[in-house]
Amino acid sequence: MRKGFLAVLAVVLVAAMAAPAMATDLSTTGFIRIKGHTEQNYTAGASGGAFILPGKDVPTASYVEQRMRFIFDWKGENVGARYYGELDYTNWGDSAYNTSRNQGGGLEADTVNLESKNIYMWFKVPNTSVMVTAGMQNQSDSFGGMIFGYADMAGIFLTGSVEPVSYKLGWARLAQNVNSTTVNGNTAFAQRIDTAVDLYVAEAKFAPTKDSRIGLDLYVLRDASGNGAAADNVSGSTNLNTLLRGFKDYGYTVGNFSYNPSTFYYIGIDGAAKAGPVGLSGYAFYNGGKIKNVNGAISNFVATNQDVDVKAWAGDLRADANLGPGKGFIEGAYVSGADSGGSDFKSPITTSNYALAGSYPLSSMDMQILFPNGDDITSSNALAYDIQNKGRGIMALAAGYTMKFSDMLSGKVGIGYLTDAKNFIGSNSAGIGIKKHKATEVNANVNYYLVKGLDLGLYGAYAFLSDWEDYGHAYNGATSVANMSEKADNIWKGMFRMNYAF
Repeated sequence: MRKGFLAVLAVVLVAAMAAPAMATDLSTTGFIRIKGHTEQNYTAGASGGAFILPGKDVPTASYVEQRMRFIFDWKGENVGARYYGELDYTNWGDSAYNTSRNQGGGLEADTVNLESKNIYMWFKVPNTSVMVTAGMQNQSDSFGGMIFGYADMAGIFLTGSVEPVSYKLGWARLAQNVNSTTVNGNTAFAQRIDTAVDLYVAEAKFAPTKDSRIGLDLYVLRDASGNGAAADNVSGSTNLNTLLRGFKDYGYTVGNFSYNPSTFYYIGIDGAAKAGPVGLSGYAFYNGGKIKNVNGAISNFVATNQDVDVKAWAGDLRADANLGPGKGFIEGAYVSGADSGGSDFKSPITTSNYALAGSYPLSSMDMQILFPNGDDITSSNALAYDIQNKGRGIMALAAGYTMKFSDMLSGKVGIGYLTDAKNFIGSNSAGIGIKKHKATEVNANVNYYLVKGLDLGLYGAYAFLSDWEDYGHAYNGATSVANMSEKADNIWKGMFRMNYAF
């Protein structure tokens, strides 16, 4: 399947590049965003993602972060290219004379810190609706970002339509590390070992009317990265060893495990419909497959030369409506979690298992503490940073209301609830029972549009926690072990935001 698909796309690419050169137009867009933060009673975990680790009496943190993103678009007749760059300061005053991403906000600056987010070409096949994008690009799934939402990846994607159906086909290489080893101790016969992680995408959307849509979605993730151990770290590519992150919270000594090339599939539906002032949208999917020939500790047992079945599912339903002078929404989501002591893994595999922030889920709920927010910069963190939620799964409900007070001033209020779908571990390494975590967030913001393109905002959020252990005094920067004898305090945060879009 993979070879045939790649061959077809290669032919299309060659045909496009052989076309005569045309006149090219250049345009640019982007934004500069500055956010000042004040927050208390949590730290951001370093174990496999920016999970919030709530604590007891954690001191107040105050800092200012900054981001600039800019896009250059070259456009000819039916062909073009895009460069998407980014410059971040994690904190004003962080460092200078450095070579590192998210740095350079210190006195004198002078840091090499440019990030290239996207570099790709695109072209339209003449006399058809087909468009092809090839290179490093941003892609998202149709499940609210749960699997690979808003992630940058190198690949080839093809979109088109045959009314009333539109479609997308694609392939991306998420990770590649080709190693060599010896055969029978003879280095003259080195064997190359493929450790690639590949994503295949097939979507079809049927729109019977302008206000309705239903889609069928199939994704396949092939993981050949399990030949060697990969640390559960916070940057770069990892692999399914990140499934162990939940155990580290509770003091278990965990190691790495190896596995043979494994394939996971995701099949689901998504849809939307509008009736008068109310719009409904939703999606659901099943995640199956096997982690092949696991050797080492995984889930709540030790697996030696045996397969581990992945059996997970998720769903989301949302309603949006015009309510009086503003707009409101209510949204609910469920993601299955792994059972304590079960032999199957029942929480979805996502691209966050292979890279930090590989998926960006449930940002539609517009929470500041429970889930990642679409407006986050480098300090993006959340109680449930991905839907796997360290193997526990998710049950969530959120609602919000937005309205304009004048042409220049608008505001929003929101409320959300989060709890674990399953009690993944049951008890910590000392035998102390662990309950399902619960959190309720309330948030609000106001935004003032000072001049065209520039808006100023004030944001606040408060989360009431129940059955959360204290991580605040045990966090050591690499692992995060909970203090079961203490309960975490409630969390609050405030922000001032300036954003200029150009």
